[in-house]
Amino acid sequence: MSSFEGDGGLTWTLGAIKERNLALEGYCQTEGCGHFYVFKVDNLISGMGADYVVPEILPGAVCKECGGALKFKLAMMPPED
Repeated sequence: MSSFEGDGGLTWTLGAIKERNLALEGYCQTEGCGHFYVFKVDNLISGMGADYVVPEILPGAVCKECGGALKFKLAMMPPED
C-alpha cells in the first residue's frame, strides 16, 4: 500500500498507518488558505476503528480557519531517539 484511493487505486486503513509509523496530515483545499494539520492517528482509531479506510477527502473534516475541505496525505515519522 502506497497511496490513498484517489492517488492510484490503493487504500490505507488507520491501523496500517499506525503500524508503519506514518503521520496523517491534511491541508486545506481552499485557494489562498492552505492551512496544514497533523492528525493523531491513535485518536482517530479510538473514534473510527483501526479498519477504517481513510479517504482522500475525509467527510466532516474542515479547516478551522476557513471551513474548507481537507485533503489528506501520508508522511514518514522521524525516528525517535
